[in-house]
Amino acid sequence: MALNILYRGPAERGQYWQTLFAQNLPQLNWHNWPDVADKDAIDMLVCWIPPREYQQDYPNLKVLFSIGAGVDQLKVNEVPEHIQIVRMLDPGIQQGMTEFVSMSVLNIHRNTLAYVNMNKQAQWQQLPQKRTTEVRVGIMGLGNLGQGAATGLLNLGFKVAGWSKTAKQLSTVECYSGQEQLTAFLQQTDILVCLLPLTDETRGILNHHTLSCLPKGASVINVGRGEHIVEQDLVELLDQGHLRYAILDVFAKEPLDIDHAYWQHPQIWVTPHIAAITQNDSAGQALLDNVQRYLNNQAMLGAVERALGY
Repeated sequence: MALNILYRGPAERGQYWQTLFAQNLPQLNWHNWPDVADKDAIDMLVCWIPPREYQQDYPNLKVLFSIGAGVDQLKVNEVPEHIQIVRMLDPGIQQGMTEFVSMSVLNIHRNTLAYVNMNKQAQWQQLPQKRTTEVRVGIMGLGNLGQGAATGLLNLGFKVAGWSKTAKQLSTVECYSGQEQLTAFLQQTDILVCLLPLTDETRGILNHHTLSCLPKGASVINVGRGEHIVEQDLVELLDQGHLRYAILDVFAKEPLDIDHAYWQHPQIWVTPHIAAITQNDSAGQALLDNVQRYLNNQAMLGAVERALGY
C-alpha cells in the first residue's frame, strides 16, 4: 500500500514539495489540505498547526511533521502516543537563525539602537565602543539552532557561553546546565540570547528574578517563543535601567497588538517573527530524507522526545 502524506500550509511551498516528492518518491501519494478523498488513508501530516479535528479525521495517522524548528504549537502532550512527532531540522533555518542572532548581537554591540534614536533627534555623538572579545554572549538553548548561533558569534570574536536543561559538552563554548547553574550563567552574560524550546518548565523563564541576575546594562534577544518572557517584567527592568536593550522576534500573541507597549519603547526593537524562515528547498529535502528514513525503518532526524517536550 502506498504511503499518503497530507500537507497543510502555504500553497506555494506545498506545490514545491509535491513536485520534489513526485520526482524522488513517485510511489508516495501527496495531498494538499483540505483536498482528501480518503481520510482513513492518511499516514503523515505535515503542518505548522494541525487541523482542529485531525486526530478524529485521520484515524490512521502515524507521523506528525512540524514545518518549523519548534513543536510547541502542536501541543505535544495532546498528541496520541502512537503518532510520532518530528521537528524540522532544516539547514536553511539554522543558517537564517545564525544570521539573525549575529546581526542582533552586533547591533547591540555597535550601539545601533542608540544611534537610531539619536538620528531621529539629529544628534551627533560618538559612543564608546568595546571589542567583541570584551563582550560575553550567553545562549539559552544549545540544540541545533543554538549551536549554529554560537559558532557564528565565536567567528566574530565574542565570548560565548551556553545554558541548557541537560548537560552539553561543546569544545568552544562554556556550558552550564540545570536550574542550579542558571544564576551563574546569567551573572556572566552581557547579551542574552533565548533559543529555548517552549515547555511547561521554560514558560516565563525570563522573569523579574532571572532577568535581574543579568549584570546591569545587559541586553536580551528573544528568538525562542514569546511566552519565554514575562513582558511586564522585561519592560520594568528596561525602564529602571537594569537592562539596556531588547530585540524581540517572537511574542505571546502574534501579530503584536498595535497598542502594545513594545512598539513605542525606545529600548526595544521588534521584528515580526522573521529570524529564521523555513526555506522551501532545504526544508523540502530534509522532509524528503526523513520520509525515506521512515520507509527504510530508520530513525527520523528531529524525532521529539515526549518526556522533554522537544
